[in-house]
Amino acid sequence: MRLSHIEIENFKGIGAKQSIDLAPITLLFGPNSAGKSTILQALHYLREILERNNPDPDQTIAGGLTDLGGFATLVHNHDLSQPIRIKARLDLSEDQGSDLLPLNSGVRWKDDEFSQLGIRYLIGENTELRDYAVVQEIGLEIEVRWSDLAGGPYVPSISVEIDGEHLAEIVSPAQPGRARLCNIAFDHPILRPILDPLEDEQLDLDDKESPLKEQFLDLSRLMSMVPGLQGKPLELGSGVSGALRNQLRERLSATNSRDSKFEPIYDAEEVEKSSYAVAVATEFGALPNIDRPMEVDLRDIDPDDIAEAEASLPDFFQRPGTGKTQRAIDIEMKRRRGLSELLDELVLGPVRVVRDYLSTMTYIGPLREIPNRAYKPRLSPDESRWAQGLAAWDILYTQPTDDLLDVVNGWMSSSERLQTGYRLSKIQSKQIPTSSGFHQLFQRGIEEDDLGDLQELYMSMPTSTEIALVDVNRGTMVSPSDVGVGISQMVPVVVACLMEPKGLVAIEQPELHIHPAIQVGLGDLFIEATQGPQPAIGAERTVLIETHSEHLMLRLLRRVREKTDNELSPGFKGLTSRDLSVIYVDNDTQGTQFKKLRVSEDGDFLDRWPRGFFDERAEELF
Repeated sequence: MRLSHIEIENFKGIGAKQSIDLAPITLLFGPNSAGKSTILQALHYLREILERNNPDPDQTIAGGLTDLGGFATLVHNHDLSQPIRIKARLDLSEDQGSDLLPLNSGVRWKDDEFSQLGIRYLIGENTELRDYAVVQEIGLEIEVRWSDLAGGPYVPSISVEIDGEHLAEIVSPAQPGRARLCNIAFDHPILRPILDPLEDEQLDLDDKESPLKEQFLDLSRLMSMVPGLQGKPLELGSGVSGALRNQLRERLSATNSRDSKFEPIYDAEEVEKSSYAVAVATEFGALPNIDRPMEVDLRDIDPDDIAEAEASLPDFFQRPGTGKTQRAIDIEMKRRRGLSELLDELVLGPVRVVRDYLSTMTYIGPLREIPNRAYKPRLSPDESRWAQGLAAWDILYTQPTDDLLDVVNGWMSSSERLQTGYRLSKIQSKQIPTSSGFHQLFQRGIEEDDLGDLQELYMSMPTSTEIALVDVNRGTMVSPSDVGVGISQMVPVVVACLMEPKGLVAIEQPELHIHPAIQVGLGDLFIEATQGPQPAIGAERTVLIETHSEHLMLRLLRRVREKTDNELSPGFKGLTSRDLSVIYVDNDTQGTQFKKLRVSEDGDFLDRWPRGFFDERAEELF
């Protein structure tokens, strides 16, 4: 699983929608203050909304210097009439499914709850039916608007995609208890009916209506989405779609003809596209509590349901005194439970996937702190300390083994890697307070009878740990605060790239205070981070780098060329052009613009750099 695409609209310097495709290694280049950091801040903002349901954040979970300043600061040109929209897509193809989409595994497609919901989504990968419907990609778009009525921002809509196609959305005005699930794409390929190719090979999936549509219409209390009339059921006669559209048009016209305190969400065309809506439980706005099953408003069981279920049951379900009634009631209860469970996974499943992915993000800011001489690590993990680099030192101090330290040293000191001239050493020591019994024994003089007590006192003394830097050439040991700033700035970057993979690693200016010879080595470090051991299931490590380093980029291009020409030196990993995304970020009168610079298999750029970026070298040389 990895982040593959981001879209941003009306966020900080970005006005019109901007899109970027991400690769395992994505580099963000551009002039100062062009908006490179905006991409990272958009991810922080999306995480705040999903993890804390907070559309108005200042300080973020990521910590450090990341202060978003709230919606009024974030919306483009501070125009409160504009909505912020952020979309993220995750590639799940390497996972072969997600633990957060358990129904898509195919384990339960024959359960009673889903007997009338025979859609392809439920079969996942089914060799018996010779069909494959495992979700390969999920997408989530969040919209945030300002509400004068609420006196702050809120989420009026969330929209989910599966495999690149819209699936459904939840919309709400700025009022509690008004959220609606709507715009369900019943013709989506994964919502088509299950067909056995051996038995139904002549049938065309496109010609068969989704069983989900039938069950949704049958079991849901369909509601009006017209502003001012939310919560009022629509009376459906024959010809459901036409009758419903007519009622929506009439109610929309009536609402628009008078002043309404409700904020409009849809115009006539949008209503026309949204024939079916059902109430969803949310506290405020369109985002439900994603840690709980989504509550959709389904109608109660009525006698007709029981009679229909009884009629479909074979006679052996007869029970003395109750006939088939109890079995029919059980079937109807399971039918509703199955629809609720399926809608929860289809709609909130992708939301949970994005939320959990962003929660694994490791963010390293542009200014990393140098541990002082009396540094004490945090024993409890605190991800906000990554922003200033201190979490890396915490990990090195508290790791029960030296495995990670050895790998970090392999990169820090090797002449074929970063060649910094230093390695890290973990030093353990015991301090002897003058008030201790151990010290007092030495004060009065050690006698032979004291040896047993001496050993016991020594073993009971607490041990302290210190991470020091060792000069490889001289063998001298120094504190991190005693060497050049560049070395201490590098350590968090190296640790984040070599520790157990945890998803996205976002780094601002990894080259800060670092010699060009070491900057090129960072390219190989990022390749190792993305192509080294990855988890079989879950978030693969990808890196998103905001940088000005030409040296870093040239090393990555070299590895692309060497892999194509099969000229890689032993011990080095290559890179394909598909593994690298280079985004140029610029700012003009229209706002921040993203331009992807394509890379060929020969390690050359297929597109010219805008505004002569990196032409300075040629100008100085020639």
